[in-house]
Amino acid sequence: MSSADDDPSPLPPFHPARAAAVRRRLGLTLGQVAWAIAAYRGEPLHPDALAAWEAGTVVPDAAHIQALAAALWCSPVDLVGEAATLAQCRAVAGLSTGQVAAALGMTHARWEEAERRNRWRGTADQTRALLHTLRPPPACFVAACGRTGQLRVLLREAVSGWWPNYVSPVSRIVPLPHEVIGHALEQLHLIYQQFEGAVGGSPRAAAAAEAQAADFLDRIDLYLWQQVRAATQAAPGPGSAAS
Repeated sequence: MSSADDDPSPLPPFHPARAAAVRRRLGLTLGQVAWAIAAYRGEPLHPDALAAWEAGTVVPDAAHIQALAAALWCSPVDLVGEAATLAQCRAVAGLSTGQVAAALGMTHARWEEAERRNRWRGTADQTRALLHTLRPPPACFVAACGRTGQLRVLLREAVSGWWPNYVSPVSRIVPLPHEVIGHALEQLHLIYQQFEGAVGGSPRAAAAAEAQAADFLDRIDLYLWQQVRAATQAAPGPGSAAS
């Protein structure tokens, strides 16, 4: 149980596609789920409202997400997106601020400050404990460490140069295995080289390629996270049998 000063943090934003996937996996209709939510909440809910949630045109509040989770026999965590802050990571983990502070070996006040500022300045041991306890998504961890700008510089140099030289430097910022980082950098390099190859075409094609390359470099950290998510989602889970 959380104490009064350990109020849970807001979960990450509602994820319409995940909610729809859970419902379809259970074989339930919109009407059936709407009826279950209405029973849970004690107030009517039209199936069209649920359809709007799944379409992403209306965002349910926290109370309705809790009711939807109950109707779908799942955790609210299964219905939201990726955590983007330390506070959201804690909410996903279902821990209080006191529990996290104890697990990381720091004072309650210091952890609360880290959450409030979304800035991580822990020791090496505390960082290992943070990664083990909260398992923050790489993008969230890098942002909390204030190293997104440094990462972008390395990524831009990697895609326009010899990417293998940047695996270790990037791995010192992004807490992922070298093989995952290496694969992501190789894919980003190949994408960027396609833009570079198109520059020698017609003036219009060259201008378009230059614009695409500039946009790619401006948002290169977002493309890195796309590659990382694709790689980690494709990886077999711990219980998967070898073929």
